Amino acid sequence: MVAVETAYLARGKSLSSVVSGQRRSLRSFNGTQPSSRRLSTLVHVRRSNIVPGLVMFAGTIGLVLLSIFLLVILISQGMFKRMAVTINVQSTHSYWAPYGQSCHLTSDGFVPNSCDADTASVIPATPFASVGTTLASQWAAELTQAGGTLFVTTCVVGGTADVGWTDLQFIAGYDYFPSCLPTAPQDVAGMAMLETTVMDCQDTLSSDCNRQIRAEYTDGLYFLTLYADLDTTMTAFVYTNSDGTTQKLVSNPKRTLITGDGHTVPDDSGRDYIITSRPLGSRYIVESYCVTVIEELSDLAAEMELTGWSQGKHSKLSIVPGWTCGSEVSNANELIALQIIFSLLSLWFFAGDIFITIEGLRGVFKGAPVLKYTVLSGLERRKLLLLCLTVASMPGLLYMDVARIYYFSTNGLKIWTLSAVLTVTFFTFGFLLALSVLDMLMIFLRSRGFCVGYSAPLFVLLSIVSLSAQWCTAAVCLNAYNSFYAAPAFLGFWVDNATWPSGSYEAAGTPPVMIALSSSVVNTLGVCFTTSIAISTAYRRLVFQQWFVDTSWCQSNSLLHHIHVPNFITALPLEPFNGIRMGNKMYCKPSTIALMGYAAVMKQTDVCEERQGRTQSDMHVTTTIIGVYDILLARLRPSWVKSIGHIEHHQFTAHAVRLEKTTYVHTRGNCV
Repeated sequence: MVAVETAYLARGKSLSSVVSGQRRSLRSFNGTQPSSRRLSTLVHVRRSNIVPGLVMFAGTIGLVLLSIFLLVILISQGMFKRMAVTINVQSTHSYWAPYGQSCHLTSDGFVPNSCDADTASVIPATPFASVGTTLASQWAAELTQAGGTLFVTTCVVGGTADVGWTDLQFIAGYDYFPSCLPTAPQDVAGMAMLETTVMDCQDTLSSDCNRQIRAEYTDGLYFLTLYADLDTTMTAFVYTNSDGTTQKLVSNPKRTLITGDGHTVPDDSGRDYIITSRPLGSRYIVESYCVTVIEELSDLAAEMELTGWSQGKHSKLSIVPGWTCGSEVSNANELIALQIIFSLLSLWFFAGDIFITIEGLRGVFKGAPVLKYTVLSGLERRKLLLLCLTVASMPGLLYMDVARIYYFSTNGLKIWTLSAVLTVTFFTFGFLLALSVLDMLMIFLRSRGFCVGYSAPLFVLLSIVSLSAQWCTAAVCLNAYNSFYAAPAFLGFWVDNATWPSGSYEAAGTPPVMIALSSSVVNTLGVCFTTSIAISTAYRRLVFQQWFVDTSWCQSNSLLHHIHVPNFITALPLEPFNGIRMGNKMYCKPSTIALMGYAAVMKQTDVCEERQGRTQSDMHVTTTIIGVYDILLARLRPSWVKSIGHIEHHQFTAHAVRLEKTTYVHTRGNCV
């Protein structure tokens, strides 16, 4: 915030005479310079002095507005109810890997003993045999075209410790084994994806959900999604995601549920990967699910610079099995309302500081003395503002859990980054709030008369930059994505000598993403806070030969003693060298009063009299002290505002009373 008072008081002189002497000296010095040059130099100095403060203020108001801005962006992206295509391509980037190239498929299913042992052991023998007969039935036209036998390659997606989940892909060739990782377009007879699923019909909006079989087989089901080259009903169409982006899919894919004892039944709902998460408790559950689809890659091939993919030999559709994945948040309207309310409250509680800054800017350009202070250093005295900022950014914890689901979707990394930044501000402001409350409770330490000092602006800057740099990366988002789908499996696949989840999960769900990131929060905030203490202490020791903030003088100050100073730790500039000494008395600057969360106002009539030629010192004008939160209210409804006292003759007198029904204006106030 902008420019303040500077005064150097000589022993034995009155405060008014010292200030007047300084003004006379300044006028005497300025008399030797042309008036235009004096004015230009003064304005230039004042403007250059306020630039750092304005930058800091802009950053502070940006943090206050961040929650509202991100709320608008994330709601527009459908964070509380979202559905988007998860991009899947045949590449190591999407975790594809070869698994087998030996299965022969005839009209009776897989030729006995043709599939390699690894492929045949992914699921038990009975349902695996049913997979073969289902493929044979649904690729009947392709089998005829191929002369009775299709060559089936198997691939796995994931199935490693780094990924944590898997599925099994079948690629059928008319006269050769297709590649899992093609380097050029390859013709295929069809593709199919095998996963698992569980009962989830009660909440689905689809009338095609097969309630009977999903309800009967509570041990889980195997789930096959298939594309057939010669099926003319499977055509490309443009699918619109909930955020407005589009991608091509293939219509009418064939989906089949397979039971553990080998029975099969069509299932058009296509739901699997049903996972819950509880980042904000059981009232605000994040429920995620996917619907299996066949993706058409003709547009993505150029965009992603793909060199190889599978395409129907006759249809010429570039295809790959994939998913549209979505999520819903229970009681989402409550979270939206909470974030809006506390964001607006943050603006209201910050409005006083904004007003002081605007007034200060006007004063700078008029050449008048104005207040200068860094509001971040006074956040510990603005607990309501800190509380509102913390609560308004708290939904970021949930947003991160939702955003990680969409890593492989369009805009997935963008919404992860926005959610991460919001969560970073939650931990930063939450830390400062907890620290200020802890200091407030340590009343028994007040008598010691000194505090550990730290730099709040440095801590806020370091923590936000450091945590954002750690989290807002593709690698961290990808790890969070995989950990989400690596939740405990209900029915898994045996791949590479381990069981992995593949579409069905236990009802307990998956741990919130912050469980994995908690260590980075603790370590980073700890390092940043320690650094802010170390740098602040080193500066104080180097310049003023003091290790701690000496607050003993505050006990004899009429105002500071009344409003109470910190007990053991503070970012406030309460050192004696930041006060004004006159004889054996220390005076508190108006800027310090503002940092402590208070402001000075005076009646409009007193201001008019002052402008008629009498200074505040001559008139002994009384200024009233109110909370900084109440500045705007004092101008609009003064009778609603309760003061804590008044300053007269540079002495504070406590007198809690409501303001009179008259017009009040803000003033930078007096030293006290």
